[in-house]
Amino acid sequence: MENSVFKRKDWLKSLKLISPGNPLRDGVDLILDARGGALIVVGSPEKTLPITVGGFPLEIEFTPARLFELSKMDGAIILNADAKTILRANALLIPNPNIPSVNTGSRHQAAERFAKQTGELIIAISERRGVVTLYKGDVTYPLKSSASIVGRANQALTTLDSYKQVFNRSLEHLSVLEFTDSVTASDIANIITRSEMLKFIEEEIETYIIQLGKDGLLTKWQLLELMSEVKETEVLILKDYLNEEKLTDITKLLENLKQLKSEQDILDQIVVMKHLGFNNPDQPLTPKGYRVLGNVPRLPSAIVEKLIVNYKNLNNLLEAKEEDLDKLEGVGKIRAHQVVSCLSRMKEVTKISSSRDIKKN
Repeated sequence: MENSVFKRKDWLKSLKLISPGNPLRDGVDLILDARGGALIVVGSPEKTLPITVGGFPLEIEFTPARLFELSKMDGAIILNADAKTILRANALLIPNPNIPSVNTGSRHQAAERFAKQTGELIIAISERRGVVTLYKGDVTYPLKSSASIVGRANQALTTLDSYKQVFNRSLEHLSVLEFTDSVTASDIANIITRSEMLKFIEEEIETYIIQLGKDGLLTKWQLLELMSEVKETEVLILKDYLNEEKLTDITKLLENLKQLKSEQDILDQIVVMKHLGFNNPDQPLTPKGYRVLGNVPRLPSAIVEKLIVNYKNLNNLLEAKEEDLDKLEGVGKIRAHQVVSCLSRMKEVTKISSSRDIKKN
């Protein structure tokens, strides 16, 4: 249920509205600090006001202090959809009593039924338990403290860092295999699996960042650093090894791989291989050269495409001479020299890396 909240745009908007750093959250925190309770409705007045009675109209600008003072009265406080105006206070919610509710307390029953009937956000602050519960549509979400979310975010970042190190080592190993022409379908399925796992953890951390609001800035920066070039590298690997049919809709393929995570199939390399179009884990593969050429500084994508169209794969590119590349329209002497030199250096580096790995083993 928790993850489903973060896949709904209407819920994301509500969570951002009440995240730390926003006036609405400041007002809620004032009520919690004073050990008070409240029922706050945030939504379109056309939907919310017709099913309320009593209280008094206000139509005043929202401030955290005003919310706190109004919470001392019984009844609900009605805000407009962007929580910038207090429309009414001391109002009684009268949702349809036939709407089912799993709650027993009158405040939470009213909040749940009102949310189901209107589809709008209801914030219930429990005076006795000191907890905040969000109701919107048919979903209930307990709001967590920033300290709790930061702890979980840090744990997820540590896990992501470990996975990223493994992913980077897998890329180094792939480079060795590519320069020695010994890549198999199993190798590609393995590295795509690792990339998808990184993206899976990234999604979880993004949910923490949404809940943390301004307190999530440091977490956001750490996430951006750790996920730097992961998605771009995955796409280059797919372009290197997939057939033309699979590459016609690479977005759909990535979406299908993303859906595997919920079925735990992402860890099954056989399933991943089938999605990539491979049937045999030992099937030998030759890269076209997209990922390797992506490491050549300032090489335009149009030139990369031209080199791959002309040379078909990395093995042929490694055999190419500067004068051959120079003859290709748009390449020129400087780029031809740059490409040949970079490929040569990368090949030497992978030889050293391969020798080091052999000695370790």
